[in-house]
Amino acid sequence: MDTPIIAAYYRESDPLKRKKLLEKAVASGEDTEENAVRREIWETRYGNGTDGGKTERADNFMALWMTLEFHRDADKKWFAIKRARKEIMKHLELLKFQELSGRSEMHRELLYRECVHLVTVYMELCEKDKSYNNLLCGLVSMSKERSREKLQEDLLSTAVRLPAALQLEKELELLTKAAKEVYDRNFALEEEP
Repeated sequence: MDTPIIAAYYRESDPLKRKKLLEKAVASGEDTEENAVRREIWETRYGNGTDGGKTERADNFMALWMTLEFHRDADKKWFAIKRARKEIMKHLELLKFQELSGRSEMHRELLYRECVHLVTVYMELCEKDKSYNNLLCGLVSMSKERSREKLQEDLLSTAVRLPAALQLEKELELLTKAAKEVYDRNFALEEEP
């Protein structure tokens, strides 16, 4: 069960606000071991600030997701699979995915929760992005239903089909599981008759 501070940490999308919430949780002395792992994952995810870390942070998890998005049709193109696997594995190594998930069950669970956060943030960004929800060079907006269908397809093709096509199911297992959880949470009720 999360404390109110940690619950807020997983709802927040701004990296610096997340860091402040995490520091507040550490200062209050709650879940010291888990918060040490959260801090390590935060550093891996946002550690390289775009301006020296003062105001903005690059989201390395989102960079992985965008790489997956870029290569999601790799299995349909000649010679693209090898390149896609190489680029994705490079991101996974940078993020220490296998290293972190292999340390302990707690590391694995907290890395998984960070993946859930990533997919949730991605979905929120897509839902708000006008260019994502437009047709015909931005002149016509998609219906809300069509936009959600597009998002559903993007989640499935990026997090489920692509890892299978590239034979990276094991390496991307936590991200796939997280995408399925977020997908079910947001779309499962809509699909029931």
